[in-house]
Amino acid sequence: MMRKKTIIILLISLILGFFFGSCATMFNGTSQVINLNSSPQGAEVTVNGRSTNKITPCHIEVPRKVKASRFNLKNEYNYVFHKGGYIDVKVQDYRKIDEILWVNCAATVFFVFTFPTDFITGAAYSYNGDIEVELRVDYLATDLIPPVISIVSPEVKRGFKHIVEDENIIIRLKVEDENPVSFVSVNNIRLIENEYGFYQVNLGLKSGLNTVSIKAIDSKNNISNEMFTIELNDKPVYTDFFIKDDNKLINTGEYHALIIGVQDYDDPLINDLDNPVADAEKIYSVLSTKYNFKQENIQFLRNPGSNEITMALEYYFDNLSENDNLLIFYAGHGFWDKRFKQGYWLPSDAVSNNRGTWLANSTIRDYMRGISTKHSLLITDACFSGGIFKSRDAFPDASKAINKLYALPSRKAMTSGALSEVPDKSVFIEYLIKRLEQNNQKHLSSEQLFASFKIAVINNSPNSQIPQFGEVRETGDEGGDFIFIRK
Repeated sequence: MMRKKTIIILLISLILGFFFGSCATMFNGTSQVINLNSSPQGAEVTVNGRSTNKITPCHIEVPRKVKASRFNLKNEYNYVFHKGGYIDVKVQDYRKIDEILWVNCAATVFFVFTFPTDFITGAAYSYNGDIEVELRVDYLATDLIPPVISIVSPEVKRGFKHIVEDENIIIRLKVEDENPVSFVSVNNIRLIENEYGFYQVNLGLKSGLNTVSIKAIDSKNNISNEMFTIELNDKPVYTDFFIKDDNKLINTGEYHALIIGVQDYDDPLINDLDNPVADAEKIYSVLSTKYNFKQENIQFLRNPGSNEITMALEYYFDNLSENDNLLIFYAGHGFWDKRFKQGYWLPSDAVSNNRGTWLANSTIRDYMRGISTKHSLLITDACFSGGIFKSRDAFPDASKAINKLYALPSRKAMTSGALSEVPDKSVFIEYLIKRLEQNNQKHLSSEQLFASFKIAVINNSPNSQIPQFGEVRETGDEGGDFIFIRK
């Protein structure tokens, strides 16, 4: 009887020992939910070197028993909170014995056998249930610089009012930033960058002042704002200063033209062009048929070499008088050398690595100064050196009459795109010829000609080229202008 009781007691002890030794496994389970949060929220969380693919606030479920590794040498959980622009925060969560251990200990006291099931499964262990961290800004790694907005078109100058006559205007922008630009708008119209790297929108204007508001945001939420005003003048901005009661100019000399088109190059390292000769032929045609240029006074050079161009300039140096007028037109490759701060034209015999075979803009300037003419006008569909080009706004004094403009000597230049590369298919030449053909006035100054098509070139060129007009420095310009006389 005693033996039977002993066996029963042992069985009960075994059962109770097993129960108390595994109660945590049965009730707590072998995993634990950890709540994770950060301030500010939105941090990515990794645990023991592995991404959770979650961002704060979030919760994860972790095993109560974790093996030691190179990421957790002491059986702990290592959390890393990462958010762009902030310093990473690392938190170590060491395991501890759960309260259930005391139940196991009590069972060991009262019962001979206690099974360590909870330790085997890990249910006897626990970790902090809630982890919240404060993130600090990483000023060394954070981009706090907003995007740079450059207004390409229209030309906006601080302190000057921009006046237009057209009810529609194209706003063209360049937005640059070290990080991707995520948002650009003009007057709350969102814009998308085009294939040429510009943002562009066609705005309708109302009479009077119009505010143009530009906003740009980069991927780091840095914001730039620009604002300017455009005045729509329903009346013409420029007065018609053509002579209406006298279609004759006093003491007009001969009109001469040197027309140069270069598109075929001897050097295989210089790309051939498709359109310069055709453009030059159109200029020749409109000058000889519609304006006061006699065919015998026009030299047309197709794909000339450097010596041929120089010989033509020497001819004008020897033969023109102070009453004559000279127009020089060039279409072909141009090159701006940043180191020498010098612009060049490339004749057909130019060698790519030999500047001595190129035609420097300073040489053209010297000939314009030396050739004795009343008026000289340079029209070039290639870069022309900014160092010798004195740019100014069109029509600074629209009250001057044609006779006064003609009476004063002038040395002017009209170029297609400042120092930048211009496209082979020239929008500049297209509108220049179009305006010369459409003009029905007897007398047309080069300044008014330029003003009539400048905006059209800016708005329709694929690379936002901005044509230039002004005096050629140190050539004897005294404020007059080249006057086109229609037949």
